[in-house]
Amino acid sequence: MSERRRLNVAVGSMAVGLFLSLAGTLVAQPASVSAEGAPAPLAWSAWLQIVVNLMKVLELGTFIFSAYQFWAGRRERIAADAAAAERAVIDSNYQAWQLINSAQGKGGSGGRVEALGDLLRNGVSLAGISLDHAWLEGVQLPRARLMRGSMREANLQGANLAGANLEGADLSDADLVGANLADAYLRGANLSGARLSAATLDGADLTAVIGWREIKSIGHASIDRIRSAPAGFAEFALERGAVTEATVNDLDDPSASFSREFRAI
Repeated sequence: MSERRRLNVAVGSMAVGLFLSLAGTLVAQPASVSAEGAPAPLAWSAWLQIVVNLMKVLELGTFIFSAYQFWAGRRERIAADAAAAERAVIDSNYQAWQLINSAQGKGGSGGRVEALGDLLRNGVSLAGISLDHAWLEGVQLPRARLMRGSMREANLQGANLAGANLEGADLSDADLVGANLADAYLRGANLSGARLSAATLDGADLTAVIGWREIKSIGHASIDRIRSAPAGFAEFALERGAVTEATVNDLDDPSASFSREFRAI
């Protein structure tokens, strides 16, 4: 039985119960005197009492049935609420994708920062997404699935991409200054022309990264515990100002501590 039908039956049952209760009250009025003033027969009084009792039983049964109808429909109500919540998430995802796709190839944010955050919260994969030239400064995408995504020339300054899966992503000429790429998976990612100054690459997997020799800037970037980096990458980065915990501690000049402060900006 549908939720609407259950509700109609329950409301109807309650109305019948109230009617019976009222009728029982009227019938139960004293009838001890006849029209001529003589006492009414005993059998008639007994019959009235039986009718009243029967009405009370029917009234109780009606209310019990009403309560059962509401109780029996709880699963349908829960299922309906779950379906409505799922529908709301689907609609939200659709709107977010519509906004992102309509802004492809355009500069500026265009609401994409918020749309990407919504998709991430809803557990949607962002694999293969196109965000070329997008202004995504400070976007929060930790542990996002961005495999084979294209972010050429995107502004990702201060972006949180910690633990993100960026396998095969195109980050060529992207601005990643101050971005958090700690523990990110960058296998086969294209870093040609990228700006990584003050970025955090601690624990990042750099297996087979492409274009790393063409990185534009990597000064003050933290490269502690980088994993599977191509041969020569660490030396290349350190020569251009990247730091590790060891290199910072080995510096005698107190003013060199500005690198840590700069990384936090």
